[in-house]
Amino acid sequence: MVVLSETNKDLWREVTDLPDIRYCMSCGTCIAVCPASNAEPALQIRKLVRMVVYGLEEELLDEDTPWSCVTCSKCEELCPMGVRPFEVGLAIRRWQCRNDETRIPPGTVELYKRGYTQPVDKAADVRARVGLGSKLPAITEHPELLESFQKMLMEIPIIRDNSYMYVG
Repeated sequence: MVVLSETNKDLWREVTDLPDIRYCMSCGTCIAVCPASNAEPALQIRKLVRMVVYGLEEELLDEDTPWSCVTCSKCEELCPMGVRPFEVGLAIRRWQCRNDETRIPPGTVELYKRGYTQPVDKAADVRARVGLGSKLPAITEHPELLESFQKMLMEIPIIRDNSYMYVG
């Protein structure tokens, strides 16, 4: 059981330098428009914001869902409180990696192979429902860029040291 009186009340300041994310009212707009809310694991950005605001460091460190984001930014466009949920998700990713040097984000294999973490090339209907074009511009359409991207990723020590996960 989490005892809120023992959590890090300033975690939100450590995770992000964005204006006060405590304005989030958990309305669910971000989830309603998020293609990754149907991902596995499902991205529920409002839950992540609550974890940050409540100072749940250990739980946030173990959370894989920030890595499910497909970076469509629809949540950011529609957030009625201007919390910038997409940026919060990216900030959580950075914070996790800073606080756990051994963390290998769950989507890195897909990121390495396809240039993105979710099968967005198969999500035309979901994209249409949230008002996006049917086809996401993807790095896989440019093999030379994908190869360059993969070389860059292999320069990151945690990926290079675990290259067996990516090549082959």
